Amino acid sequence: MTILTNPISPGEVPNGRVPDADVIVIGAGPAGMAAAVELASAGSQVVVLDLQPAPGGQIFRALDANFGDRPGTEVLLKALGPTYAAGHTLIQKFRTTPRIDYRPETAVWDLRADGTVGWLKGEVAGYLRARHVLLANGAMERPTPFPGWTLPGVMTAGAVQTLIKAGRLQPEGRVVLAGTGPLIFLLAEQLRRLGVRPALIARTDRLRHKIAALSRLRLAGLPALLKGVGWLTRLRFAGIPMRSGITELQAHGGSQVERVSMTVAGMRVELACDLLVVHDGIVPAVDLAHGAGLALEWQKADACWRPKTARDGRAQLAPGATLTTGPCRIHVSGDARMIGGADAAIAHGRHAARAILSELSGASSLKVDSDVEGAAVCVQRAIAARPFIDTAFPPGLASQLPEDATIICRCEEITAGTLRAIIRQGATDMDLIRGVLRCGMGPCQGRTCSVTLARLLEETVTQQSEFPVPFRARPPLRPLPLAALAGLTGFDPQLAEIVSLDDKPEASSDGSHA
Repeated sequence: MTILTNPISPGEVPNGRVPDADVIVIGAGPAGMAAAVELASAGSQVVVLDLQPAPGGQIFRALDANFGDRPGTEVLLKALGPTYAAGHTLIQKFRTTPRIDYRPETAVWDLRADGTVGWLKGEVAGYLRARHVLLANGAMERPTPFPGWTLPGVMTAGAVQTLIKAGRLQPEGRVVLAGTGPLIFLLAEQLRRLGVRPALIARTDRLRHKIAALSRLRLAGLPALLKGVGWLTRLRFAGIPMRSGITELQAHGGSQVERVSMTVAGMRVELACDLLVVHDGIVPAVDLAHGAGLALEWQKADACWRPKTARDGRAQLAPGATLTTGPCRIHVSGDARMIGGADAAIAHGRHAARAILSELSGASSLKVDSDVEGAAVCVQRAIAARPFIDTAFPPGLASQLPEDATIICRCEEITAGTLRAIIRQGATDMDLIRGVLRCGMGPCQGRTCSVTLARLLEETVTQQSEFPVPFRARPPLRPLPLAALAGLTGFDPQLAEIVSLDDKPEASSDGSHA
C-alpha cells in the first residue's frame, strides 16, 4: 500500500483554496467504504458523503441494525443469506478507521470536475473541496415501462429488498416476479426462506441464452454460477412455478394491481396478482457523473449510459464548455462505473484508491505501480463471471420499445405516443423535448425516463452520427430548499463570476440588438 507522507496542502485546488480533505468519497456502499478505508489507512483525510442513514449501500442496506438483538434478527439474516451478512466486517472496519469523516443522510446536489462538491443535510447546505473525488454512488434498476407499470402494487425487486432489509417487512398475498437476472432468483429464494411462496417466476430469458453464455464462462466465475444454480435448484424443489421466455407483460387493475398477463410460448396467460415485482437488470447511476460534465458512452446492448473511465476509474471530461478549468479530479468506482456486484465493487474501490494515493504522493515507484497493478488483477478476478451473466440474462422487459399508450415519464404522465409524435415532427434533441413537453422535469429529473426516451430517438432518428446524451444537467441535481441556498457555507464567490454571453444577442451602438 502507498503511504501518504505529505499532509493536506493547497496544492493544485480550485482558486488556490485549502481543500477540506484529500479525498471526498460520494457513496458508502461496498466501493465507497473499501476506498475510504484504503485511503485513510494510508494517511489521507477522507470525507464520505452518503444519502443513506447508515453505511452499506443497497446490497448491505441496514446491515448494522440487523446485527442487533432485535426479535427476528436471526431469521432475517438467514433468509437474506451469507452474501448479505458478509458485509458486516467491511462496515465495522469503515466505522473504526481513523481519518474517515463519515456524513450520512447527506445529498450531493452539485459536483464539479475540479474537486468541488455541493452537499445538503436537512436544511443546511454548503460546498466542500478536495484534491480528488471518488464517485461511488452505485446503480439503479433498468427502467422498464410496460402497460400498467405505474399501478400501486407494481414494484421493483430492489424496492422489495429495501422493505425487507430496512423495514423488516415482507409481502402478503399473490406475488408474481417477472423479468431477468440473478436478482430475480435471489429475491425469490429470500422470500421462500421468509415463508412467502411466489405464485410465479416469469422469466424473459431463454435456454438459448444460457447455451450461448457457456462459451463466456471462466474458471474464476464458477463460484457465482454455482451460487445461482443453488438458488434455482432450491426454488424448483420447493415447487415454485417458473416460466421462461415470457413477453408482452401487462399489469391490470383499478386502484391497484389485480391481475397480470403475459405471453408464454405463443399463448396469452393471465393470473391474479396482489404484488408484481419486476426486474430487468441494473445499470450505472450516471446523474452525478453527467452533472459533473464527465463523458458518457451509450451501451446499446445494455440500454444504458456508462461513464468513460480508465481502468483505475479516472474519468474523462465530455467535450465542450465546463464550469471549471484544469484537469479532471474525479475517479468513478463500483457499480457507478461498471456493473459487477459487491465483490467487484470492493476490489475496484481499492484499485481506484491506490491510484489516487499514487497521485497524492506525487511519486512513481515500482512499489506504487505494483500496488495499483495488484489491485487491478483483483478487479479482473472479481468480475470474471460478468460476461457469462450478461449473456445468460440479457435485457428482456426493456428489449422491446413500449407501445404508444404506455407512460414513459411517470412524473409528468407523458406517453410513448406523445414522445414519438414530437420526434417525428423534428425534435431530435432530448433537451428540446424536455423544454416542450416537460419530460424529465419532474421529481426524478429524468433518471427514470431518459433511457427510454433515448431509445425512442434511436428508433425514429436513424441518421444520427452520435447517440443523444442525457438531459443537460445543471446544479442543483437534487431539490435544494431556499433556506439552505441562502445559508450556503464554503461558497466561493468566484464560482458566481463565470458568465457566458455566447448565447446572447450583441448590442449595437444605438442600443438595439443585432
